[in-house]
Amino acid sequence: MRDQLVEYVDERTPDEAPPFEELERAARELRRRRYVQSAAVVAIVIVAGVAGVLGYPKADTEPTIGLEAPKYAVDGPAPQRYKLGTTMILLRGEIAVTSARLDPDHLSLLIVGVEPDEVAIEPCEPNTVVRILSQDGGSVRIAAYRYGVGPDQNEGHQCNNPGPAPTTLKLDLKSPLGNRTVYAGTTGERVVLKGRGCLRPAGSFSARCR
Repeated sequence: MRDQLVEYVDERTPDEAPPFEELERAARELRRRRYVQSAAVVAIVIVAGVAGVLGYPKADTEPTIGLEAPKYAVDGPAPQRYKLGTTMILLRGEIAVTSARLDPDHLSLLIVGVEPDEVAIEPCEPNTVVRILSQDGGSVRIAAYRYGVGPDQNEGHQCNNPGPAPTTLKLDLKSPLGNRTVYAGTTGERVVLKGRGCLRPAGSFSARCR
């Protein structure tokens, strides 16, 4: 502002200085102009901000690409009871899982062997189930359960879908088994399907699984 004031003085009175009152008026005018310019800039910034809030089009931003963790299906424990028509079917208890193998045609499907039923008098299907108790990137835990007709049923009840208790069932993990280990039973560390060992040849980024 000092340079502009000197320039103003030189233009008006090259040979003599103007009155002090005139210089003061000139300084006020310069300050007023600066204020008006600053206010205009602030107004533009406010309008731009309001436009963004009101949803006016803005420049597209590039999407963020990240790695999504796999979501593993879990069934949880078996229900205590269910109904087949008017017949109440009750959980008799957990039974042993005798084996597990991967279906060669489906990378997420297990073929699970369970112990035979020696005591069922009136079996009703489905009377045997296998459930996923937990699974993560390194292991899967499964358990098998058997059901039977509940006592004190109404007279005339009948099993609408009779059938023997199976010894083999299929269990869909909903995600490929890969080299994960399968554990059986609600407790303990009993392995029924060992994870495949993977070998990585020297100087190679690819793994070869047995």
